[in-house]
Amino acid sequence: MEEHPFKDKEALLETLLTLSKDKLTLFKSNSHTSSKDMLLLPLGSYQEVMDLILYLLKTCIMALQVEYVADKHIGNPELNTSEVLKFILQLVPYEEMEFLDEVQTMLKQVQ
Repeated sequence: MEEHPFKDKEALLETLLTLSKDKLTLFKSNSHTSSKDMLLLPLGSYQEVMDLILYLLKTCIMALQVEYVADKHIGNPELNTSEVLKFILQLVPYEEMEFLDEVQTMLKQVQ
């Protein structure tokens, strides 16, 4: 009979908990409500937060316009689109996917 590295369920749980601390980094527990977590974004200042909000708004405005005409409020469409795409890349949960791959491997070993 083949021996599995995670015969002991406590060892498996401990390994999963350790991995989750290192890999599940996109969300943080919300101290105000236990039913929802908070999304963590790597922003360094209030100016970056405002810029992000403005890029999202401007990109949505441009997307709704049939023919885009630059104006002083919307500005450079290439910059706005580039910033929104950078933001989207930050939301891709790479570490979480690595964690799920490792969990899947462990669960196959236990079965």
